[in-house]
Amino acid sequence: MLHALPKKSAQELRKLVWALDSKILTRAKVVRADSPGTPWWRDQL
Repeated sequence: MLHALPKKSAQELRKLVWALDSKILTRAKVVRADSPGTPWWRDQL
């Protein structure tokens, strides 16, 4: 998706997403999943 945006807009979006990702990852627990078919939500919620 970033390649479809103008260069400056893509850089701004990348910075915004990086900042949000880092905030979310510092607050959230890591969700454990062994494989795509594993029902991880049963023991996580």
